[in-house]
Amino acid sequence: AEEGDAAYGASHTSFYTDAVAKERYETLDEVLTRSLKDAKLQGMVRELLDACVKITEALRVNLVTVNDSSNTFGDTQLTVDVIADDLLWDLAKSSALVCEASSEEEPEIVKTNPEGQFVLCWDPLDGSSIVDNNWAVGTIVGIWDKSTGLIGATGRDQVMSLVTLYGPRTTVFMTLDDGVYEFTLGPGNEWICSRDKIQIKQDCKIFAPANMRAAQEVDGYAKLIDHYMTNKYTLRYSGGLVPDVCQQFTKQQGVFTNPTSKASPAKLRLAFEAAPFGRLVEMAGGKTSDGVSGNSVLDVKIEAVDQRTALAIGSANEVDRFNETVLAPVAA
Repeated sequence: AEEGDAAYGASHTSFYTDAVAKERYETLDEVLTRSLKDAKLQGMVRELLDACVKITEALRVNLVTVNDSSNTFGDTQLTVDVIADDLLWDLAKSSALVCEASSEEEPEIVKTNPEGQFVLCWDPLDGSSIVDNNWAVGTIVGIWDKSTGLIGATGRDQVMSLVTLYGPRTTVFMTLDDGVYEFTLGPGNEWICSRDKIQIKQDCKIFAPANMRAAQEVDGYAKLIDHYMTNKYTLRYSGGLVPDVCQQFTKQQGVFTNPTSKASPAKLRLAFEAAPFGRLVEMAGGKTSDGVSGNSVLDVKIEAVDQRTALAIGSANEVDRFNETVLAPVAA
């Protein structure tokens, strides 16, 4: 086997997949029964995945066109955004399990069923800027318990997070009691467990650098990018948060960086994007940084539904490198 830099090269077979075919794959129900003891959460997962099946179908048959409206953040809404959001609102308003919900498209907390147990926050279709290219996009969901609610809570208070990736296949990554699992949508719209107890290595050679404009102002970020290039890291960046972070689960390594500057302020939403991904990555052995203090993004208190944050997320040693290279010089 190759070692060192050669083992990371894009031509190396380990860069394509580490998955070995199995004779049989566990079903969603089998895994949930074993690895998610909360029966209500089991039901919530099933309802969310049913919605993601419908979103998959909508993406396959609907053309990407501009809708006659924009969301609260000023983003132009596309027809597929609206369809995905409507499907999730249909779920939230009809579910006996959801007491409150909020969408990135309209960031207000909406009370649904007072007898429900969970607060849902979702980005219905992250990656609107690349969906017209037919690139991979995704749905991001954070789930909090009604006992904490959302405002005043942190990402660490989530009881589960779940991210669905719509690419050539539809896959979903979720946090269960004993780790992070990947499920793949198979024939007959049945979900099978394609990876279990995913672990992200401490070191990596894959980088996904967002907000490159900030490197013009933040010397530390320019230095970090130069480190990646000089040390022959492999660039894997599409501009879509979901594929750019989810590759860490399939490659078992990687780092995504999104610092801020005066001219390039924070854009990622804490409740809708950073916190759900933070729970997934940290449960898989990775690390996060809030891009300001260097502490975990899961410890940032959610004080507003539309709160923004910087972010570094992925292999632990590379997040440490981000903190040391980008944040430490600023603090000094």
